[in-house]
Amino acid sequence: MASAAGSPGGAGAGASGLKTYFKTPEGRHKLQYEKTHSPAVVHYNHSGKTVSQMTVAYLKEKPAGQGSTPSTPSAGSGMRSAAARLLGTGNGSRALSFGSNGTSRAVSGNSRMGGGIGVSTSASGSQGMANYDGKGTYIIFNTADTLFISDLNSHDKDPIKSIHFSSSNPLCHAFDPEAKDGHDLLVGVFSGDVYSMSLRQQLQDPGKKPVSYQHFVNKDKDKDKDPSQGGAASSRCTCVAWVPEREGIFVVSHADGNLYVYDKSKDGNTDWTFPTVKDQSQVLISHAKSSKGNPIARWHICQGAINGISFSPDGAYLATVGRDGYLRVFDFAKEQLIFGGKSYYGALLCCSWSADGKYLLSGGEDDLVQVWSMDERKIVAWGEGHNSWVSAVSFDPYWSPPNSDETEENVMYRFGSVGQDTQLLLWDLALEEIAVPLSHPSGGSPTFSSGSPSAHWDNACPPTSVLQPSPRMRDVPKLSPLVAHRVHVDPLSGLEFTSESILTICREGLIKIWARPIHSENNQQLDSSEQVVGNATAKDKMLTSSNKAGASSSSFKQPPLFFSHD
Repeated sequence: MASAAGSPGGAGAGASGLKTYFKTPEGRHKLQYEKTHSPAVVHYNHSGKTVSQMTVAYLKEKPAGQGSTPSTPSAGSGMRSAAARLLGTGNGSRALSFGSNGTSRAVSGNSRMGGGIGVSTSASGSQGMANYDGKGTYIIFNTADTLFISDLNSHDKDPIKSIHFSSSNPLCHAFDPEAKDGHDLLVGVFSGDVYSMSLRQQLQDPGKKPVSYQHFVNKDKDKDKDPSQGGAASSRCTCVAWVPEREGIFVVSHADGNLYVYDKSKDGNTDWTFPTVKDQSQVLISHAKSSKGNPIARWHICQGAINGISFSPDGAYLATVGRDGYLRVFDFAKEQLIFGGKSYYGALLCCSWSADGKYLLSGGEDDLVQVWSMDERKIVAWGEGHNSWVSAVSFDPYWSPPNSDETEENVMYRFGSVGQDTQLLLWDLALEEIAVPLSHPSGGSPTFSSGSPSAHWDNACPPTSVLQPSPRMRDVPKLSPLVAHRVHVDPLSGLEFTSESILTICREGLIKIWARPIHSENNQQLDSSEQVVGNATAKDKMLTSSNKAGASSSSFKQPPLFFSHD
């Protein structure tokens, strides 16, 4: 595993020997600027291993006539559009935009908190922004006991807003880009509780505590502890996600293998009467007896933690990855497990969909990236290139192959992965080349991280006709990375693609923004000496746009040139 040396505030490229650019066939991706928290914030090494995660938020212009009075959720909310979805990370974070605030009742932040976080009336902390419209693009990230908000388009390294959680550290977050009632931001915390709130209202408030939130209590959080996690609550949140095309519905996964379904239009927590799970390795879906409260359902998915979740763009399918090493894909509406497969070794940590819903990525403790086909319901390619655990994977929705016609069906994709080896890898996926094996791996096995804490889970869930064992590696096409670049000093935890840049975050909370190549005749002429035409090696295949909807609004296109990567 990569060493966690250095600090987030001082991990400059020059001091650490890291390059400030990397090359792809379309040119140089340059380090534009960095974002991080205050040096005074205690980070990963001293905060109970709270890993920083990242969400990119696109906030629309404030609707005319809308007041700034905080409000709690009303009868429903619209959900994000598939075209706006930028992320596929295993924590449910997504690209964002803001709907309109509701006008329902205001609620005291202390009403159900039990001495935890509450509404702050202090004028201390960040500068007041009562008339702040909020339009823009923001990065939301957590470190220790604080949630930070930074302006993506500003070169200022410091966040513009910090939200302190006094009772339990924030671990994961997600944003609903079409929330009609204003509550568009979800935050899952270490205790297992979840909070919903308005991003715009947090930006407007001068205090350092969340305002006008709704609190969803996990009533199982004090029942047991997980010795393998240092005594941490086994019910802690691992991921939160809004359900696409399902108004006001969101899901929360936990370290005890449970996933709960919530409806934010319903009142708090009135029903936690779910049947006992007798076989921890089997899927068990139960519904609440009351139709008036939350949660509305519990899905017990696996033995051990659910490490990552991701919805297909249309919300039809839910993918989960777990400590038991299995990827599982569910028909969400029918509540049915339709297929799944196992890692080559150890736990799976992350998963992400292509924007057309045809392919899935997963990564984990076997240091590999797997590509799964929804049509074939199996693994169709695997990528070897990381030297330690893969912590985040995502398709690039803004990349388009050269000379592509956006009306044609996708035949090539580009995706990225980051890992604890501090590297960002970009990959080619040409569908015509995964119909048959590209090559038989020379070594016959991936690199393994020694001392896996999840090795004893490998046989916890025996394969069935739905859950398949991992295939022989020689029977699956092997991919090699187009780019392998060490981008941080510390292990990486997140990856985001935008139309203008690639964002990476390390577990300490340092974010780097890598600007895509500028597409102009001058830029192509300048870079032409560094590009090799016609290089068609396996490592330099063309990649596709994984999101035609996303690519249609982007000017990012790949020139018909290839760079022989070093």
